[in-house]
Amino acid sequence: MAGAMYFPLLLLAIGCSCIPTIAGQPEGRIIDGTTVDIARHPYIASLRYRRDEESSYKHECAGVIISEHALVTSAQCLHGLPAETKLQAVLGANTRNGTDGFIYPVANWTHHPNYDPVTVDNDVGVLLLDTALNLTQFGISSIGIRPERPAVGRLATVAGWGYREEWGPSSYNLEQAQVPVVSSEQCSAIYGAGEITERMICAGYVAEGGSDACQGDTGGPLVIDGQLVGLVSWGRGCGRPNYPTVYCHVGSFADWIEETIAAAGAQ
Repeated sequence: MAGAMYFPLLLLAIGCSCIPTIAGQPEGRIIDGTTVDIARHPYIASLRYRRDEESSYKHECAGVIISEHALVTSAQCLHGLPAETKLQAVLGANTRNGTDGFIYPVANWTHHPNYDPVTVDNDVGVLLLDTALNLTQFGISSIGIRPERPAVGRLATVAGWGYREEWGPSSYNLEQAQVPVVSSEQCSAIYGAGEITERMICAGYVAEGGSDACQGDTGGPLVIDGQLVGLVSWGRGCGRPNYPTVYCHVGSFADWIEETIAAAGAQ
């Protein structure tokens, strides 16, 4: 849309870590959420990055466990990462940068080859772990991908550690919010023709705003009936009226995700 200002969704509002915003790109976001125990979302991971030898690991995105060796997240969380970046998935943790949970180093990662950082289309990536997860202990589990699109108006749950309001602060504890699915037609009318592709899905309270994802929630799950529907991707602001959040529709990439995991020799 002409005159629109977007920012990377690497910062969301369930809670969020701060990454400098970049004009011309979309923004991530959980707002007006409630604190929940990780047991409610045993498939969510805090992705923590170490940018250089002098820095410490910090939460920047969320990820979702889909098998004992693999997680999915947004491509924007992986795009352009320097080779020296160290990345770890912290599972079973309630806190954003705390010492609870179980740490698993990420062996390698990739994002969809057609990911476009400007339009944020094809915003999906795969993280592969060296050590297999024990999905029968420690309260950690995977989640299946919902193959079909949910009906418009269905309530979905989004969870993460992103911003609690548009410009922060981040949430220290895991939070969740419920948001209704918005039709692609309505979402396209809001953001502009061609902005919402068939690989995206929108959710949020259009008229009144309020509950939403925000910076720091990027890559986190949108869930319906215990199945993964979307990954937090982009939007305009956090919880603003008339601007629902746009999620990557994971079902559109089920084959690519499966092929990527198989090519790596993981399950």
